[in-house]
Amino acid sequence: MKINILIIAVAFWLTGCGKDKGNTPAVQQSFADFLKNTEWVGTMDGNGFQYRPPCSLKFNSDNTFTMYSIFIFYPSGVEERRDSIIGTISSIDSLPDGRTRITTNITTSFNGGSTQSIYITDRQKLQGISSSQSSETFSLSLFPATGINVHGTWRGRAGTIYDHYTFAYPDLTTIIFHDDETPPATYYGRNGQPVLLTPPNVSLKFIYKQKGARVYFAGYNETRGTGDISMIPYFGVLLPSGDKMMVHSLDFYARLPNHILTSEPYGPNGVTPIIQRD
Repeated sequence: MKINILIIAVAFWLTGCGKDKGNTPAVQQSFADFLKNTEWVGTMDGNGFQYRPPCSLKFNSDNTFTMYSIFIFYPSGVEERRDSIIGTISSIDSLPDGRTRITTNITTSFNGGSTQSIYITDRQKLQGISSSQSSETFSLSLFPATGINVHGTWRGRAGTIYDHYTFAYPDLTTIIFHDDETPPATYYGRNGQPVLLTPPNVSLKFIYKQKGARVYFAGYNETRGTGDISMIPYFGVLLPSGDKMMVHSLDFYARLPNHILTSEPYGPNGVTPIIQRD
């Protein structure tokens, strides 16, 4: 069957992990070896956003780490969006309470101070703390080193009717990821039926890219009334459980929570959107 493919361009950078400095070199070197190539997933501070945006952090092979999300900055008063930023590790220390502290200096948001401390607990949880030591800038969990494939069918949470939709986040209900194609592609369903292009009456298909826990893909908005296909760029981060994915978009037409919409037609306000694997 003939398939029309719409291609979405995604920019991304992949790097490795970091060596550490500290007062006890043997212990710190061991921790540095643990950090190498590890990926951590969770959310950033939601100050200035509709909810806490999902993000991923990966330690590099030198003394740096890379964070991935949809970042917004305003250099010289002009909005600038970035899909990744790099932080530098200044030192690593073992604390009396068993945690490990990484000293750094990285700004993840236009609306807040820099992160100067990263705390890791039990090699499973990671927390960024602001320069004032008064607020959390991001909270992450270790992602499995074996990886998780996004292949399969996903949709928003069911059980409550949001407006006239059966599921939350209707751009992504239903979305099917196929990694058994070259290149990998998503298909879409509505009311149990595949979404078709008219004409020529073939399945709507869109290329996606997965890098570790990160997924760059597109949702589908059928309600704009223009007669055109409205594909919405999305950034996704898989959770360590493998059956949930945090999703985020800054596209004007993305059907996601917005505090202006007090009736919450697309999902609960203030809550990071999460879609689930069937």
